[in-house]
Parts: sequence; C-alpha cells; structure tokens
Amino acid sequence: MYTKLAEIPVPTGAQFLAQELASIQLSFSVRDHERNVKKSLVKQIVLSNSGPATVLPAQEVNYVAARYSLSGRNRVVLREAKEGSGTKYFVELWRGDSLRFTLDVTEKHGAFYADEFIGSLSFSHDEMSVVYTAEAQVEKKDDGPYAKFRFKADLGEGLSGKRRPTAFIVHWDKDDVPSVSRIETPEQLYLGQYIFCQNPENRLYAAAYELQSDWRLLGVKGCFNRPRGIWQVDLVKEAYPEVWKCTLTKLTDSHLSCRSPRIVDDKLVWLSEAAGGPHISTSTVQSLPIGPEASSGEATTLLDVVEQPKEDGFPGLYAPANFPASPTLCLDPRSNYPTHLAVHSTIGSRTGVVLVSLKGGYSVADLGDSYSWNVLATDGESRIVCSRSTPAIPYEIVVGEVANDTSITWTVVDRPTLSQDVAAALSSIKTQIIKVPDREPTETIVIQSPSNGEHPPTVLVPHGGPHGTTTTAFNAATTALVLEGFTLSHPNYTGSPGFGDAAIRGLVGQCGRRDVDDCIGSLDHIVKLGIAQVGPGKLFVMGGSHGGFLAAHLIGQFPDRFTAASMRNPVISGGDTSTTDIPDWYYSEFGLSYPVESSPKGTMLSSDGSHIQYSASSAAPTSSGPVLPPLMTSEHFKKLQLDSPISYVDHVKAPVLLLIGLDDRRVSPAQGIEYYHALKARASDKSSVDMLVFEGESHPLEGVEAARVCYEAARDWFKAKAQF
Repeated sequence: MYTKLAEIPVPTGAQFLAQELASIQLSFSVRDHERNVKKSLVKQIVLSNSGPATVLPAQEVNYVAARYSLSGRNRVVLREAKEGSGTKYFVELWRGDSLRFTLDVTEKHGAFYADEFIGSLSFSHDEMSVVYTAEAQVEKKDDGPYAKFRFKADLGEGLSGKRRPTAFIVHWDKDDVPSVSRIETPEQLYLGQYIFCQNPENRLYAAAYELQSDWRLLGVKGCFNRPRGIWQVDLVKEAYPEVWKCTLTKLTDSHLSCRSPRIVDDKLVWLSEAAGGPHISTSTVQSLPIGPEASSGEATTLLDVVEQPKEDGFPGLYAPANFPASPTLCLDPRSNYPTHLAVHSTIGSRTGVVLVSLKGGYSVADLGDSYSWNVLATDGESRIVCSRSTPAIPYEIVVGEVANDTSITWTVVDRPTLSQDVAAALSSIKTQIIKVPDREPTETIVIQSPSNGEHPPTVLVPHGGPHGTTTTAFNAATTALVLEGFTLSHPNYTGSPGFGDAAIRGLVGQCGRRDVDDCIGSLDHIVKLGIAQVGPGKLFVMGGSHGGFLAAHLIGQFPDRFTAASMRNPVISGGDTSTTDIPDWYYSEFGLSYPVESSPKGTMLSSDGSHIQYSASSAAPTSSGPVLPPLMTSEHFKKLQLDSPISYVDHVKAPVLLLIGLDDRRVSPAQGIEYYHALKARASDKSSVDMLVFEGESHPLEGVEAARVCYEAARDWFKAKAQF
C-alpha cells in the first residue's frame, strides 16, 4: 500500500494564466518506484463561471524551472541536458506555443538554483528580461598551485557543493534576440530570491546570507534564523554588459533574518524572524515604501509577533520559506490596488490560509474538517488557489472566491485518480487532534482505522526540528502504517510552531527534558482515553533528527514502556558538532549562546565587497574585532552530552532499528553509528539492534528507494514484535 500512496502526485505550485485568468497551471511532484526517480508533472485547469472546471491531462516535464510572465504571454524555461560526461544549460523563451529563442548559457555558469531558499526566476515589469540564479564558474584568477584545493564554504545540507550563487539577467530586444549578463556581487554575500523593481528599471531586490567571522556559512535549508537581510541592488547604468557592476544597500536590521521579498504596488514586503536562537520562530510581515513618492526609509510591521494565541485562536504567523510568487488580492471595490497578501501558516496542529492586510491586521480562513492547507497562488484580484489534504485525502485543489469581507467560498476543481482498493482503504482513516491536560500547549494528532480493532498497537511519532510541527496534511508513510494495523500518535510538544512565540522559546534550554515529558505525557493521556494500551507489543516509538533524539531519550528514560524503536538520522550526542552545517543549533537549542552577526541596516557595498558607507547606527569596524563563535569547551561538551540520549544508553531495553544517511550534513552519521555500536555492546540479544545505511542519502532520507526502504524496514521491525 505504501508504494501506491507514495506515487500519488503531490501539488508543488500553481499560476493563474493569461490576462483573463481563466485557467490555472498546476505543478506536481510524483515518485516513480519502478525507475527510482522523482518526476515533475504539469496540469492545466480551465475555469468556468457557468459549470465545473475542465481538467486537462497531466504532462511530464523535464525542465529545472519555468515561469509565466504576469501577462501570461511569455514563459521562461530553465533547462539542463546531459551531454557525455557533462551537463549543458539553456534558457528558453516561449510565447504561446512558439519558441522565440534558446540561449546556451553553459559557458556562463554551472547548475541552476531552483530551491526555495536561494533560487530566483522572475520577469521584469516590461517582460523583456528575466533574472535567475545559478552557480558561478570558478574564476581562474587564482593561478597558484593550491587553488583547486582551497576551502570555500558551501550552502550546507540539501545544497552540498553549491558555493557561489550568482544572478544572471537574460534580456531580449524587440526581435527576440537575447543576451546574458552576470551581476557581480561581493564574495561575503550569498544572494538569491531576486526580483525586479519597476522604477527605476536598473534596480533589483534580493535576500542575502552572510559569512560569519570564522568564514562559516551556517546551513540555510529549513533555518529561518540566519544572518540574512533584504538588499537593494542598483546596477550601473549600461546597455546589458557581460558583467554588471552594482551597488548594494541593506534595507533591514541586523537583528532580523529576512526573506521572500515581493513588490506590491509601491511597496516592498517580506517575511522576517529573529536572527539567532531557535531555527524557526514567529514570522512578521514587513512593508517598506519604494515608489517615487516614498519619503521614509523605515519599514512598517503589518503583522507582528504573537506571544500567546489571541482570543480568536490566532497564534501568530508561521509561514513557509516564501510567499507565493503571486500573493496579492484586491478586495476593495473602490480601488484597483492590492489590499491583502495570501499565505499559509501553521495554526496549532494544522496549516491554514491567512490573509494579511496591507494596512495591518489579518483574517484566517475557516479550516474545515481536519484539513491542512497550502496557498499556491492568487490571481491578483479576488481568487486564490490552494491545495488541501488530510491523512485520508491525498490532495484536493480548491479555488476560493474571496469576498470584500475576506470570507471565502471554495470550489474543488481537482482530485487525484485513485484505484478502488486505495479509495476504500483511505475511507477507513480517522483523525483527531487531542489536547493534553496539564502540558499546555501540547496536543497530539491521533490517526487510526476502526478496522484495526479495539486496541491496535500504537506508534508514538515525535517530530523533528525541534521547531517543526506535525500537521494533519497527508503523508504516505503515516497513512500506510495505519493501514498496516497501527494507531499513530504525533505529539506537538512545547517548541512546536503554531502555538505562539512563547511556546517556541519555552523549549530553549529544555531539550531532553520538557519535550520528552510532553511526549510521554501525551502518550499517558491517550492510554487513559483508551486509544492506546500499555503492554508487550502495544507501544512503539519512531522519529527522525530531533524526533530520533526524542525516541532515543524515551527508550532510555522509560525503558519498560516501549516494545521497539526506529530512528532516522537521530541526534544522539549533542557535543558532536564537528561535521554539522548548523553548529549553532547544538548551542542555542540547549540554552548556550551562539551569536550570529550580519551587516547593519544602511550598509552600502560595491561589487567587489568594499564599503561605500557604513550605516548611521554602526561606525566602521573597531579594534575590538568581530563577535567570535563559541568553542566547544569541556563545560559545554559535558552539558550537551548530559542532555543527550547517549547519557541513557545503559538503560535501553527496547530493540532499536537505526536508518542512517551517509551523506547527512546536518547530523553526523557517526552519531547514529556510534549509538549502534554502544547498543550492540550492551545487548544480550545482538539481533535486537540493527542498522541500515544509505550511500548518497542526506538528512531527510527522501530518495525514492531510501524512503521506501526506510518505511518498509520500520514497518517490518514493528510488526515482528507487535501484538495485534
């Protein structure tokens, strides 16, 4: 059943097409287990005011990224093609079904960036240029004998080997004759998420990560607390040179980590969180006037941090890595100007649609029964397209008509085609969210099937992060395991986003204690409710990353409670920071200081990195020097080890299955491997400890084959010991 569920397409994006906005193009990712690859699909849906939408057949595509212009007339495609032992890179411009040009950019740069943290693909307002991000070629200015061996930091987990993201502008004339220009930027800035400004035309905006004083680039994937700001990029006024010099001005404060710039009318808006500390915290939405009439250089906060959930239950904004590419709505009948931004956010144990007013304030759409929602796009007027799902519903594509009062009428326009056996199995899945008494704000998502009997074995599945909420969104492995006869309980413990900023910070310095107590408290509660049952073969635990940290803690601190455990790339020894791309995590989450620093607002740099001016709030560097990252002292090491699962290894009784990605950049594979050896040494039955290792797999273990094997191995590990 897992393979059938995992091969259901997953919606990844959408865009309203053409000026009349009568159709939507949807993007999907799908797993092909036969070929062991992930594929990309696109599907077009034609909307109708008088009847149901028309869904055209899905088509497989093999490009890296594609984007329609605002008018819908132009479409840019980034494509790569294997040629011999190398790869060639192309930029294509399409107008309707006509290919206007193909530009070979292989000699200009390396691989395209299409990720959500650095990647860029955006049209200029006149639709005569596009900007994208790609890996710069190594310059040959360093001719010394050691040049090819010299260390240069890369972007870390999920982006290994990518060291120099660089922006390129492809411009074409009225005859569609193209040229390409590289924007030269300082080496200490890692810029991405570029967008064009309308006026002046030679201005762009981008988000930039900064190197630390030790020349470390802290890993970027999934970390919203990085030294990262919004920068204004002013190109020297030339007629599309091969290399474009620029002046860069930082627009945001150094104590904030900022991302996802969008231009909305005469304003620049973006998401921000606190720099340093927890890797995810409450997002704020900032707005800065940028039009010709703008007189203030100060940003306005449209939506601020919420410490405790408000009376209406709104806990603050916990946004994804980016706003949708087209996030605006115009809900004022007296004006053509945008009034709201649409984005999805974690709200308790679900995700929901939040409309942020450009005048300040918010409204939250009705979540419906058990759904979790993703905002995919808006039409810039009053329509929004979303995907939603539950553990029993793989996905639904819904189009919402947003009224002036922000109420939304939803219409389902697409669902997956399911075989009869899959549809029947999914119809048996039941989901409930249960609050845990005396452990506020902890709650747990319980997923079960009545066909499994009165007291099926229960698997406790704490999430990773630790600031990463489990929601009611469909997950193939979760649903498949329920259909194998288990009840699953996903506790959202203190520190989970979606419960207010105070809850997130309530875990800092308490890892290994408060999160563990919340998890065991949630299990005790569902036992009391009669959902789970104590006894041999009845309780299991599994988790990955920080979820693996918790699983290891639970079997060490409560050795007689669990029948067996499975862990994916677990954190076992907090003192082992030697190979991680996020050493700050090991300090900050356990209550130790790890300062991060970035340029102050107002800093101006030239293309070569030299300062044009320092901000008014920060003079030139002083003799006191930069802030130094901490060293792993014996005191720090002792504290981190005592708070880690390795300190309880002597108490473990439950059989343990470890699943380790050997290319993990986030948690050293050595942590899981050493835990394996420690458990083997202490086990009287050596077969009670097993470990599978996956070459080429990193922290998520998300390759098609690896994900399947991890699911099947954990399932078999539990089923061999379960009492049904």
